[in-house]
Amino acid sequence: MEEEAAGYVVAWKEGQTWKGVKTHMGYNQEAFDAECAALARALALARRRSPAPEQVTIITDAQAAIKRRASDEPGPGQKYALEAREHIAALRRVAPDIAIEVTWCPAHEGAEGNAKADEWAKLAAEEPDARGVEGLV
Repeated sequence: MEEEAAGYVVAWKEGQTWKGVKTHMGYNQEAFDAECAALARALALARRRSPAPEQVTIITDAQAAIKRRASDEPGPGQKYALEAREHIAALRRVAPDIAIEVTWCPAHEGAEGNAKADEWAKLAAEEPDARGVEGLV
């Protein structure tokens, strides 16, 4: 029996270039955890920007991860939900008027950059050394 690996990518566009961070999460991981981790990581990356952004828009096809972010109840994805909420609070402390939008897009249909993000996510799952590789092009 072959072990399944999980990975995720957070991708963004700078000018005309797509950049991203891909992360290999390990083997026998749930896709739900990868989706929740990606959401938290996207917010962490926004938090590191200087100056703070005026707007953060995250597009995901994972409704369950969006819903999980709103709860601190124990259970799957709790760690990532707490991280996401802390990043949101930190962003709002630095930029009280920041607009943070997490949008559901079924299968990322029509989302610019989705093909590149999908390609990188597959690489992240396949490559154990892909932890936190930044600046993909």
